[in-house]
Amino acid sequence: MAVFIDRRTFLGLSAALLAFRKALATPKAKDDARAVAGDLNVRFLGTGVGPMGAKGDESGDWRRHTSILLDGRVLVDYTAINRETLPSGCRPEAVFYTHSHPDHYNVEAAIELGVKRVYCHESWVDGARAQFKEAAKGRAVPDVTGVAFGDPVVESGLTFRSLPANHLTGRKGERCSMYVVEKGNTRLLYAVDTCGIPREALKYAQVSERSPARPLTAIVMEATAGIGHQDDAGFFFSHSSEDLVARTVRALEQTGRYRPPQGRNVYITHLWRPHYGRQAAIDAALSSPLKAAYDGLEIVF
Repeated sequence: MAVFIDRRTFLGLSAALLAFRKALATPKAKDDARAVAGDLNVRFLGTGVGPMGAKGDESGDWRRHTSILLDGRVLVDYTAINRETLPSGCRPEAVFYTHSHPDHYNVEAAIELGVKRVYCHESWVDGARAQFKEAAKGRAVPDVTGVAFGDPVVESGLTFRSLPANHLTGRKGERCSMYVVEKGNTRLLYAVDTCGIPREALKYAQVSERSPARPLTAIVMEATAGIGHQDDAGFFFSHSSEDLVARTVRALEQTGRYRPPQGRNVYITHLWRPHYGRQAAIDAALSSPLKAAYDGLEIVF
């Protein structure tokens, strides 16, 4: 029996179908590996040294300052431009800073967002407290906590361990941080603004060379120096290249320090425009397991 529908009903059904297809195409993935209890949701709010380029510029993708949102509740680094890629209605109460460079650390932006708890390495916590107090101007001042390398900090159901990064700032005595983030069976190494992974960091990450009790299971690492540009003088001992990331991943895997689920990708971030083109060009230049993160990408590890 034939069934007839009027034009209005047909158009309504077509619109619903298009909306459903769009929802399926949103950039959210389970990282090519099966989800398990304790999955960690990572949303890339920014993936550049940037902001780089102009929106719609054909010579390169628009990338905001490098920042991530974990489980919709905790930030690692944050500036005003990262607000654009926060999910609607999302107001994280905590932020962990890797270091005080202005493309990672912005006091006014955190206060405007309503952040209540701030964490940074203990070497520069006094300066951070003073800056937040000065910027508050009658608004609520977040609790600013200094963290020692290797000490576990539990925030919103996640455990953070600060690790020493191979990077410098202009602040006297400041030590820069990377982080291991733990949730359930997941141990994510988030390493930005560092030239490789210092041996000291592996100790604080609790991944010994002989018998790692809890190996890393996921890696996000910076590749600021680009592809084939590790010898650029401006990046000596300060940033990593795609090649250095790949070699680091192989070394960690061969020594048992990194044991990912089969098929899991390693994501590069903190990309610098002169060494990268559009997303498709970056992906074409990378070899498995490396993938380039992009602003708004959401991954479940």
